[in-house]
Parts: sequence; C-alpha cells; structure tokens
Amino acid sequence: MGAFLQLPVNNEKYGRILHITDTHLFANDNDKLLGINSNASFLSVIEEIDKRHEQYDLIVATGDFVQDGSKKAYQRFASQIKKFAIPCVWLAGNHDNFIYMQEVFNHYQLVENKVVLLGSKWLIVLLNSQVVGQAYGFLAPAELLFLKNTLERHSDRTALVFLHHNPITSSCSWLDQHILKNSDELEQIIENYPMIKGLGWGHIHQQQDLKWHNCTVFSTPSTCVQFKPNCVQFQLSNQDAPGWREITLNADGTLKTEVYRISNNRFLPDLSKNGY
Repeated sequence: MGAFLQLPVNNEKYGRILHITDTHLFANDNDKLLGINSNASFLSVIEEIDKRHEQYDLIVATGDFVQDGSKKAYQRFASQIKKFAIPCVWLAGNHDNFIYMQEVFNHYQLVENKVVLLGSKWLIVLLNSQVVGQAYGFLAPAELLFLKNTLERHSDRTALVFLHHNPITSSCSWLDQHILKNSDELEQIIENYPMIKGLGWGHIHQQQDLKWHNCTVFSTPSTCVQFKPNCVQFQLSNQDAPGWREITLNADGTLKTEVYRISNNRFLPDLSKNGY
C-alpha cells in the first residue's frame, strides 16, 4: 500500500498544501490537448505559483499526469515539481500508466506515499480510484479497508483524503458517466469517521467547493483545458483559465482552501471539439 511519510510543518499552527491535478502532458512540446498546449500551460502554472513565494509543506498531485502515455511526459512533470524542493505525493488518474509513474517518479525521489502525517494534528490519505482501461473510478475493497485501518490507527488526528475521481456529481451529466462508481461506500466511511474534514479530487477539470455531510469537499481545476460547467453534452470553457488549489490546515481541525488561476490566460481551447 506504499510508504509512510511524516513531515513537520513550517508553523505548528497550520500546514500548507499545494494541490495540482490533470496536467495531461506530452513528450512533444508541440502537441496539444483540445487546442491547448498543455506542456506550456503547466509551465505557466508552475511559474505563477513560484512568483507567489508561498511556503508549502506538501504537494499533492491527483492524477492524469500525461496524455500520450510516455515516460518523457512523466519526466516533464517530475522535473518541474522537484524545483519546489518539498515533498510531493501522488496518485494515478484514468489516463495514467502506473508502472511508468512508479519508475519515473521514484527516479526523481517522488516516492509513492499513501499516508502523510503532517505536523502533530493532520493525517493525509491518498486513495487509488483508477480502473485500468476505464474512464470511471472505483475504490477496491482493499482500498476502502486501507482507509478505515489508517483512520483507526491515527484516530487522534484530523484527516484530509484525496482521490482522482469525483465521488459526488459534478454540474455536467456527461462527466458524471465517469464518476466514482462506488461513492456510496466512501460516503459511509465519511459518515462513520467524522475525523475526515476534507476530501479532494481532480478528474472533472472544474472547480467545486461543497459540503458533503460535515466534510469540506472540493475539486481542483486542471493545469490545462477546463470543461464548461452545467452542461449535458461535452463542452469546453474559454472563460476559466488553468489553475491550482492551495489548502491551509489549521491546528483546530478546520481547513481553508482557495483556487488560483493564471492571470494572463493565453491558453484558449478549440471549441469545435466534441470529445477526446
């Protein structure tokens, strides 16, 4: 189930997490996803994060790292993330080759850690919702048992959980064909373990900020193309820029989170596309 990571925080009163997702990188710098050069948009996101001069304790990357399945594209991601010189934990999305991820990320010391103890207060748990060859997600029985056992083992902490697939409906019915298929089982755990105060994902290339029972749940924008909200059929957004999310974990078990987007958005999609 992966390694275990324990991290101090810069200030014991809080922890800071940078959430990046759905980069969809290519080996070839000229390739595009739905009209957007995803390599270039990712670099723009990284540059703007760097300019903010914020301190983070951890980077969480929640899948769909590459679009072309290449090792070189994974290397592009890892080489940029290593520049921050802070730990990065990751999980697979539906587009990812897990074997390639492990090989490349381990080479860059981005070791697979599914459990992070952040400071003395917080527990971060990463879940694998990937179903190989399918766009939808599913949490295997072993994955759900792993979550429950980890929560029991660290019951004195407040928990923040990440996965790739959306466990609750988005505002787009076409996207929700590819939802987490057994979200009811995850929901039951959230109800039974009130120590889970946050749940985050990627996959839907949109921002969501909601409450699910007593849990703050959210999706983070892609670093490349964005899907238009509130759509029955596939549509791209030319209004929402590539972005990322920053999460502050407080010592009292509360969290605050905010989405940021690149300020000068030159990455406009090809609106004639009707799928990918």
